[in-house]
Amino acid sequence: MIRKLLGVFICLLLIFTAIISATGKTNKSNNEDTLEYIINNFDRYPLPPPMSVDMILEESICRRMSIRSYTGEAVTDEELSTILWAAYGVTENGNRSIYNPDGTYSTIIYVIRSDATYKYVPEDHSLSLFKSGNYLYIGQYDTVPIKFGLVWDMDVESDELIGMADIGMIGQNIYFDANALDLGTVTTGGGVQELNDLGLPSNEKPEIIMPLGHLSTPYDFTYDPRPGSNLPEIINNTFTLEDSINNRLISNRWDNMPLSDIEQSQLIWSSYGYSYLYDNINNKWHRTPPSAVGIYPFKIYAADQDGVYEYIPSTHSLSTIIQDDRREEINNSIGSSNMWIDSATWIIIPFYNTDLSPQYLTWWYYENGAIIHNILLEATALSLCANVIYDITNEAGLRSALGISSQTNLIPLSVVPVGNQFSNPNNPPEKPEINGPTSGSAGTSYDFTFNSIDLDGDDVYYYIVWGDGYIEDWEGPFPSGEDFEIAHTYSTIRTYTIEAKAKDIYGDESLWGTFEITIPKSRASTYSWYHIFFDRFPIISRVLGLIKV
Repeated sequence: MIRKLLGVFICLLLIFTAIISATGKTNKSNNEDTLEYIINNFDRYPLPPPMSVDMILEESICRRMSIRSYTGEAVTDEELSTILWAAYGVTENGNRSIYNPDGTYSTIIYVIRSDATYKYVPEDHSLSLFKSGNYLYIGQYDTVPIKFGLVWDMDVESDELIGMADIGMIGQNIYFDANALDLGTVTTGGGVQELNDLGLPSNEKPEIIMPLGHLSTPYDFTYDPRPGSNLPEIINNTFTLEDSINNRLISNRWDNMPLSDIEQSQLIWSSYGYSYLYDNINNKWHRTPPSAVGIYPFKIYAADQDGVYEYIPSTHSLSTIIQDDRREEINNSIGSSNMWIDSATWIIIPFYNTDLSPQYLTWWYYENGAIIHNILLEATALSLCANVIYDITNEAGLRSALGISSQTNLIPLSVVPVGNQFSNPNNPPEKPEINGPTSGSAGTSYDFTFNSIDLDGDDVYYYIVWGDGYIEDWEGPFPSGEDFEIAHTYSTIRTYTIEAKAKDIYGDESLWGTFEITIPKSRASTYSWYHIFFDRFPIISRVLGLIKV
């Protein structure tokens, strides 16, 4: 009977091998195991290439609005692909569509459809099957064909402020591209805990759900900017949303050259202003970031070489608080060792007002992310460089620097410096050379060396992505050209790509260096692959269980 059981298993294996061949997934080297390939790839579904969306960035920001009435019409795979890439995909230069200064991208996007729920895999722009069955009942708006469950992975990023800021950036891009494709979405918290019905791991916290669907009533806007006061009227630049995502300009140091009035106006408006389009359906002007509970609890402050200002969104104006250069005091209150904030010429600081709905604090983290994201995109469209700091070491000192010491109800969640990139010549480090074993055993520690030469002789830091979810976050500094050695252990059988880049003490970064190590299968692992196979394909296990031995 054992022979019979083995024969059934081999037949099933041949069937699955034929399926893989028929779907074109045959890019296997001769030494790779077919069963392992099935296990790793059978539930992976490549998305079609994203469509090009040519809506101008400022128009995308102005058209951002929440939709609460949908038809049941299907969303195409091309539309879904386009929105997922904008939300969290990999850009043309290898960055992500949103910006995290530490590289800890801790969001998981669950794509809920009527047939199954999938995870979005940004690295190869695909969907990975997570759970079969229809879970569209989760959350609100049951008529939509797709819902995005945005989940914070606490193992990747321990700070919920940073995790939710990332989700705010993702949500903003979903809004932008959905609108450009005549689809709609809304940020919701109702029923978010129902995402646990999917069987999420304990390290994943559900944060928001965004439905995606066709509008019951089409968009209807009229160009009608609200009257401004002492800032120039908002204009359209030439960059599209896609251009700004692909060409995001990040810097740690700026050239101290003052910005023009229109540049300051565009940047401060993008953070928290009003649309220049009037929504004829809802009879209102929308704000540039969303608010999940209909409250806008932030106050936006800005500083340049001439003073400190409060932004008044209702009149698109600046109210002067201090006529003095306070950038050095701002820099000192933050305590960043790797950023010259006092060289930035427009520093935007969102403060959360704790007097307004403190019970929704994590939602304000989300809104803070949307604010930051808008500024980064608008800075890129203006050919300016920006960055973001979350770790504010002296909140009281920052309030004092801005002249608002008595307003202890205001809590700064981030600081966004903007300006022209530092123009003094500085060469970034060369791409790191990585050395170490090219194969090994699971559970064994191996030493790897990283070496980058900085042409200016500056010390360098190393950022290392091990390929298994672990990251070394800017280790250093180390002398240029000297080996940096560090050990790492891989626990799972597969091939890993190690990626590393270097940056000098001025924040200029190298290109990525790569290195592969294979943790091969051994005879001792026969038991484990047998169980992995039947765990992945339980129906086969049930069929075989009917065979009496």
